[in-house]
Amino acid sequence: MATMRAHATFRPASARHRAPASGSKPRAASTASSRTSRANAPRRARRLLFGALAPDAEAVAGDGREEERDDATPLDNVCFVLCRPQGPQNIGGIARVMQNFGVTDLRIVAPEPGALAPPFDAADEYDRAIHPPEVRARAPLSDEAHKFAVHADWLLRDARRCATADEALADVAFVAATTARPRENLSIADVRAASEVLRRHAANGTKVAVVFGNEATGLTNDELARANLGVMIATSAATSSPASSRKRYTGAKGATSLNLSMAVGVVAYELFQAMGEGEVSGFGSRLMTVDERARLADELAGARRSLDVLRRRHGSATASASASASPDSSATGDSIGDGVGVDEDTTTSEEDRLLDEKEARAIARVLNAGPIATKDAAVLFQLARRTRSVEPYSGVDEAVVDAATDLFARAAAAGKPRPGNKTVLNHVRETLGLSLTTRELERVVTAAGAVDQAEERLNRRSEGEFL
Repeated sequence: MATMRAHATFRPASARHRAPASGSKPRAASTASSRTSRANAPRRARRLLFGALAPDAEAVAGDGREEERDDATPLDNVCFVLCRPQGPQNIGGIARVMQNFGVTDLRIVAPEPGALAPPFDAADEYDRAIHPPEVRARAPLSDEAHKFAVHADWLLRDARRCATADEALADVAFVAATTARPRENLSIADVRAASEVLRRHAANGTKVAVVFGNEATGLTNDELARANLGVMIATSAATSSPASSRKRYTGAKGATSLNLSMAVGVVAYELFQAMGEGEVSGFGSRLMTVDERARLADELAGARRSLDVLRRRHGSATASASASASPDSSATGDSIGDGVGVDEDTTTSEEDRLLDEKEARAIARVLNAGPIATKDAAVLFQLARRTRSVEPYSGVDEAVVDAATDLFARAAAAGKPRPGNKTVLNHVRETLGLSLTTRELERVVTAAGAVDQAEERLNRRSEGEFL
């Protein structure tokens, strides 16, 4: 990009005032005044200074000297020439793709009747134009062309209309002509290499043109004779694969010829890239560092451990109590990994410690699977810290033990043996909607079994439950 901007003060070849050529459509002063009022025309304003000047160019230029703009790019020295286009949809699509890729100098040579508005769309029985090229050069384009141009219809209205290719290329110093097959006495380059050649000329202030032929017949030999370089777009039909060998170019037939608007889109994109304009960017949030990932993994692992049923009661974790005593610094989501740390667990069981390490490794693998933006990580920090801070007030431990105790008391009252662990697991799931791990289930059964069942039955009788 820096290389491109270094030429920001070049003097485009098209900046000289041109009198309307014979046969070209004159532009009214009212058109120029309405043109400058559009809100979406930053490059069109540049065209008034660098490209085809409006009839009131003297008023724009002031003392007659050309004004130089800081936002000028080599694309201002590029024009696209459509020779005898016949599809209004193609013409509209071309205007749209040109605007997207910053090429705003469009020249249309003698459109075919199908691209023109009535009565200029008249053709004979062989579908040949009745009106001569000079008339078709001044005739308005069909409404369909403007419809398919969408917000680029201004480019169709501003397009230079010409009767011949020579008229359209009068001020051009370097011409590249698109072709679907090799030509004698014309150097051929693929579209990417050709775009680099065009970039070098345009960056030096040379007016360059890319010429596109008619959808059905392409460019004539006379039009190709004006070219300095032939441009080909490689397609699968040009390869040596068995599947494509049956579709070799045989002269105006086959898969090597692209739709006109598609071909213009490919060339416009390659030029846009060659000019150094094709930069894209995301939201701009920086990615997490290794240290921040490690801290987030610790936070999530601590939050996961805090959810274990009866873990704190067994003295195997102190993370939740620490979290509840610390401020929730990530409540706004503006920062990550600061203010709250994860306390080390003091496990009473080697098995618990190994399970904790296994879960921590699983969390770390997920976080390391790809880049994570700090903006996205903030919500994970907040989730982990909030989970740990509210866990002491959830009452889950007491609810689970009460559910198991109730199950044991009912069985004892009915004179049945004490329910097994699977029965306890299903009872807790049905009553509380909570699934217990094997370690949690063991702790719940141990805690519920430690409750004095006789005292529990007396308490329930006093409440009238067994009366």
